[in-house]
Amino acid sequence: MKKVVLMAIAAFALVMASCNGNKTKTVAGGADSDSVAAVDTMAPEAQAAADSLTSVLTNGLQAKDAKAVTTTLATLQTKYAELAKAGKVEEAKAYALKIQEFVNKHADEINNVATGNTTIASLVEGIKNLPTSAETTAEEAVSAVKSDVQTIAGAAKSSAEATAKGAAEAAKTAAENKANEAVSNAQNKANEAVNKANQKANDAINKANKKANEAVNNATNKALKGLGL
Repeated sequence: MKKVVLMAIAAFALVMASCNGNKTKTVAGGADSDSVAAVDTMAPEAQAAADSLTSVLTNGLQAKDAKAVTTTLATLQTKYAELAKAGKVEEAKAYALKIQEFVNKHADEINNVATGNTTIASLVEGIKNLPTSAETTAEEAVSAVKSDVQTIAGAAKSSAEATAKGAAEAAKTAAENKANEAVSNAQNKANEAVNKANQKANDAINKANKKANEAVNNATNKALKGLGL
């Protein structure tokens, strides 16, 4: 009898597990179980993008830099659209779930920075509403990111590229100046060496001429004395 009861309990547990497994799981953004599975198989490109951008967003939140937070939130959305536009819809969904989870987890920090900032609030809602269901198409994913969001992200990208270009040019100029300075120093040292060598040679010639003149004078004086002059 005891064995029968144990078997019944085990059978009941298997039924419950099966039922739970068939239930739709809910995560950030209201994603279904297919979307949850997508997170577990996120492609390296989507994972790297999510990690990199959420790290930048974390720094912006810690610094309470509203501008940085705004541009990063916009960039988070445009990356989703880029993945979808490239035909990587499943990667886009997994990526969206990842950043939705981050936004939900750091809602208080975002709200502290977003006080009175309707743009940040709108961007956060945009991230939360990114489509992640199994039925989402590439066209729907791309159109989910509004043009004004893309404008913000585009401006941020252009600014970053300009800053990087300026830094590269400055580094190049500094390197050229340093190289020119090194060449100039080498030339100065070479000129100093030549001048010293010339001076030394002139000193030796003058010294030899002086000794020769002294010898001539001595010989002349000796000859004159021999003549009684």
